[in-house]
Amino acid sequence: MIEKLGLDYLKLSHDEYQAILTKIVDLLRGEASTINMDTIVRRFKRNLEAMYKIIASMLLEIRDQLMDEQLEFVVNNIGDAVLAYAPKLYSEAIKRGRLDLVDRLRSEWDRAWVLRRQTALPVRCPKCGFSALMPDLTCLVCGSTIDEKLLKEKLNFRELLREFVKSYPREVVETTIKYGYVYLTSYGIKPPTEKRDPLDIEVVLSRDEKEYLINLLKNEHEEGEAHGI
Repeated sequence: MIEKLGLDYLKLSHDEYQAILTKIVDLLRGEASTINMDTIVRRFKRNLEAMYKIIASMLLEIRDQLMDEQLEFVVNNIGDAVLAYAPKLYSEAIKRGRLDLVDRLRSEWDRAWVLRRQTALPVRCPKCGFSALMPDLTCLVCGSTIDEKLLKEKLNFRELLREFVKSYPREVVETTIKYGYVYLTSYGIKPPTEKRDPLDIEVVLSRDEKEYLINLLKNEHEEGEAHGI
């Protein structure tokens, strides 16, 4: 059965294969009391994507360490379960220098998050690059706690402030300067006058950043006058 299902390249032990195949046969058999080999193979191939997702999750449950072939299989087939297993898979991929698998994980994480959580993505973590940074500045994937200064540097915070000034009315920017902070989201900056969503990160504006906003408003005003606005 291992050969017919094309699973021999996973190089598992007899007991590991037995655990996985028992699960697969139980699922494919359905309500029937018995099932023959040809039917198993046919149903397996017809439901290949779903079967691979089940095998990928089981590999993470039954093995403490994955060989290279197994890691590649899991990353490429983990599906929505990436939300639960991303920390382990990211750690393994980084240890082996498999940046291609890290990129794949990031893509799967974004897709699964939007699909399953039905919310906007969290802010991108400057350490691991996953959209997984929580409001307390801890990352769900790499586990890092990010310094606010590093966050601003990696996200090019000044450019975000420039876009913020372009996107909001002058009075909103002025109010934001008075409040002294903004909300950082995966798509930019929100003023403190807007509703804070659960994943928004409150970021305090430094004196220099407030001055920067004031200068941006001043330049915008001068440009408006020059154009007769």
